[in-house]
Amino acid sequence: MATLNQQLERVKKLSPEKIVSDVFKFIKSIEKELVAYNVATLNQDSEDIFGNPIGFYSKGTEFMTNGRKKAGEPFDLLESGDFLESVFAKVQKDSVLFDASDTKKKEVFKNLLSNNIFGLQEPDLNKVIRERILPFLQNNIIRKGLGI
Repeated sequence: MATLNQQLERVKKLSPEKIVSDVFKFIKSIEKELVAYNVATLNQDSEDIFGNPIGFYSKGTEFMTNGRKKAGEPFDLLESGDFLESVFAKVQKDSVLFDASDTKKKEVFKNLLSNNIFGLQEPDLNKVIRERILPFLQNNIIRKGLGI
């Protein structure tokens, strides 16, 4: 068992810079998970980051797809799959950038009801914080940093 002085010395090693660096590296390591949440929101829920619909198929789309996509059904952004596969998250200095690299991105946006499609909805963000970031902080920074 560590003495109080030993624990205080360990706490001093937990500098804000070290914690920020460790959290930054961890969030960078889960970029693909963040993307999976964003893609599910677009494809399965057909919603933007605020929970609003991203669009609905028209009669013209129903005709062009031979009824595969019915008029009034929510967009799933899965015509070829290229757009959803191109969605990415990039951890930057003080934020996470979500975007898509598909060359047809501008065309996709022309048909959407919302431009706010990249990012996490609040429930997903809360889930990431509670299930991934908080346990990381508890296990890797607090416990290991304090040697407990």
